[in-house]
Amino acid sequence: MDFEDYKIRQATITIDEKAAVSFGCIGTLDGNSETETVEKKCEGAVVKTKKKVKQVNVTMTGHAATTVQRDVMGMTNEGLKEGIYGYGDDIKPKKIILTAIIEDMDGNIKYIAFPNMDDVKGFNIKVNNDTTEIEMKDFEFVARKDENGFFYYDAFEKDIKDEDVKSRWLSAFTPELVKSVPGVG
Repeated sequence: MDFEDYKIRQATITIDEKAAVSFGCIGTLDGNSETETVEKKCEGAVVKTKKKVKQVNVTMTGHAATTVQRDVMGMTNEGLKEGIYGYGDDIKPKKIILTAIIEDMDGNIKYIAFPNMDDVKGFNIKVNNDTTEIEMKDFEFVARKDENGFFYYDAFEKDIKDEDVKSRWLSAFTPELVKSVPGVG
């Protein structure tokens, strides 16, 4: 099937196993693997190589919901008065799951998921008084292997036969959700 990623129709984020929430408006999403090569040498010549994925670097721009931004960046209201959030140097790592529905120009749908990410950018703020368009925030994540050994998943909607997978992809994605059960299609 020909599929050109055209637009992100919907995206959700799950942080520390809380309920999945809409990320907001995503402008761009880029994922690039970071690899290393293991070599076998014989008499000084490389005779065999194997690529090993270390992690996948994910960058995004978008207009995330304020609660999502605060949570991703590590802001907290712990020890502060109601409605006040702070950012300090005691940031606890969070397990982040990002799922989305991508559409091509013909209306075909692809589901994607990064099941085990950490925020690497931390706090950022961007305000520009001299603009005619609200600037999108920048987000940077590192996607690591999940318990199935994968950094990333995707599937065409038409190929997903399990209706439970379709219905829970955005709202309750887990590596267990997409793992095959022996003897069951």
